[in-house]
Amino acid sequence: MKSFIVRLANLIGETGIYRLLCPNRMPVFMLHRITEGPTALAGAMPADTLRRYLTYLSDRQYHVLTMTELLAVVEQNQCIPDKSVMFTIDDGFRDHHDLAGKIFDEFGFPLNFFVITDLLDSKLWPWDDQINYVIAHTPKVSADIVLPSGQIHPIDLENKTQRQAARELRNQLKREDQEHLYDWLRNQLYPVLDVAFPTDIPPEYRPMSWDDARSLRARGHGVYPHTCSHRILSTLSLAEKQAEINQSLERVETELAYRPDVFAYPTGRRSDYDKNDVAELKKSGFRMAFNTVPDYVRQGQNPYELSRFSLPERLSEFLQIVNRFEALNRRVLRQPELPANFLLTR
Repeated sequence: MKSFIVRLANLIGETGIYRLLCPNRMPVFMLHRITEGPTALAGAMPADTLRRYLTYLSDRQYHVLTMTELLAVVEQNQCIPDKSVMFTIDDGFRDHHDLAGKIFDEFGFPLNFFVITDLLDSKLWPWDDQINYVIAHTPKVSADIVLPSGQIHPIDLENKTQRQAARELRNQLKREDQEHLYDWLRNQLYPVLDVAFPTDIPPEYRPMSWDDARSLRARGHGVYPHTCSHRILSTLSLAEKQAEINQSLERVETELAYRPDVFAYPTGRRSDYDKNDVAELKKSGFRMAFNTVPDYVRQGQNPYELSRFSLPERLSEFLQIVNRFEALNRRVLRQPELPANFLLTR
């Protein structure tokens, strides 16, 4: 019964009635990983699913905005175009260039890349992905992990799946001081779980190159900083915050020969950045910043707290957001957040 109601609501959405009832709002979708075949990567979207979504938008003449177009809308408080969407992808892995960018090229749609600059420089790979890697490769079924705060966190692979165990540890580390997080990973977590620290970034986590980023820009896509190391800004000292913001800005400017003015917060919950981060962004010349709070970008919204939806795995959920049924649903029921199955933050 529920699936029938959703299908009916989405069919009604094809008429544009929800966009008429809920104007001046636009979904910005966030991707993380794209794959052509089976994968164990958490949060990876099959390329065929992405193509299906983009075909829907293309067939119905939706306008996929560039970052420049959104910036004009936000800064000039213009009305948001009726049938409009935007897409972003976070981190800067190789599949972002080799697969995601090429799929968007097929449709002539822009995609906006938020890159971890130390990843593109091959200095590191994201700490949250390292958690997944260690949990997947440990020979142990249980262990007590001493967190950076000194608190004990138990790993229990007898009663929990690898994905559950990794998620619990990631969530705990999001609440910790992350200033020395990468040292802690290498010197504490890997040894305790009997996993050798990789001398090279594992194939599934290898980054795109700066040449790839230049190619993306030349093809009409956007490339912007997502900090140097993907550490959560609100957990860092003021000096570390400033370094994460400004050094990532400088690396993009140096490599791509332009000064970016848009930013994305790591993990992006409202608790993951603060007024000092926003002040530093303004001081450095950034004009917009994105979080991961699942909501529509609205006319008159704070340009340093622009929302993004994780791109859903199911077409029905994608249509709910695109056709603004989700906006109407929130308006009627006054629901500030989406159901948990919509949420995927990094």
